[in-house]
Amino acid sequence: MTGLPFIKMHGLGNDFVVLDARAGLARLSGAQVRAIADRREGVGCDQLIVV
Repeated sequence: MTGLPFIKMHGLGNDFVVLDARAGLARLSGAQVRAIADRREGVGCDQLIVV
């Protein structure tokens, strides 16, 4: 999955990926969320926030 703008933040031992869905982001499947959260193959996070 490419071309999805995001911000990665961290605090208190947690990693967050923040996606801005205000422009009409399509729904993410469970497989896509797992791919984003994967620390070896993806961005790596323990929490995904969609705004």
